[in-house]
Amino acid sequence: MREFRDEDGNLWEAIALDAVVAHGKQGKVLAFRPAGEPDSAPLRTSITFNSGEAADFALRTLGEKELLRRLSLVRAAAGGV
Repeated sequence: MREFRDEDGNLWEAIALDAVVAHGKQGKVLAFRPAGEPDSAPLRTSITFNSGEAADFALRTLGEKELLRRLSLVRAAAGGV
């Protein structure tokens, strides 16, 4: 998990959730949820990882600009959440 602020100053969490990925294997998917709201439905992206290790690495190394871009895209797809 990684926390960051959006353009409006709201705190978000980037998380990796269990998912079926390429070739029907178990992996992870990049998702976002408002920080401090663990029971809120996460916004899942189309970004998948083949393993938990790959997801952890991506969460640690993704630039904040890319996190903001991905959050913006998934929010727009969800109807502006």
